[in-house]
Amino acid sequence: MTGISNAYEQERAFRSVAGRFATGVAVATALGPDGPLGMTVNSFTTVSLSPRMLLVCLRRDCRLLDAVQGSGRFAVTVLADDQREDAAWFASRGRPTGAEGFAGVAYDAERETGCPRLTDGVAYFGCEAVSAEPAGDHAVLMGTVRAAGLLRSTPPLLFVDGHYAQVADLRETEVAR
Repeated sequence: MTGISNAYEQERAFRSVAGRFATGVAVATALGPDGPLGMTVNSFTTVSLSPRMLLVCLRRDCRLLDAVQGSGRFAVTVLADDQREDAAWFASRGRPTGAEGFAGVAYDAERETGCPRLTDGVAYFGCEAVSAEPAGDHAVLMGTVRAAGLLRSTPPLLFVDGHYAQVADLRETEVAR
């Protein structure tokens, strides 16, 4: 990235380099004053087994982060490889807010947090928010996991090089463990 002249070109180059790292695709959700909120994320990882903790990175200016900070709760659903449309929908900034933003998406209330859980995903986590630390234009949201479980025994959706991808060599029996 050395020698790239402007900030926009530097950002594009950084995204290209970082995009070589394949990630899973998930939807983080919370309940806001106007109903459910959701957002596609790929900056998501477990942090600790004892206590059970995870983190997700959210844009600092997003409504979802405001809702989590207001309620102290959020959920994360790991998407299945057949949920590309859901991933694109929740990544769209133009989608409606509240219940209308979840129209046509199978979901229920995660039992511990009450936050939306996309029932067609492969796994979910219900979390109590611990902290949201600023990190550039994002916040690193840490959560203590209050509930977690498997939803379907199908491979997860991946994202690499700016595209959704599938795990070619996983079989359902291997994923079901």
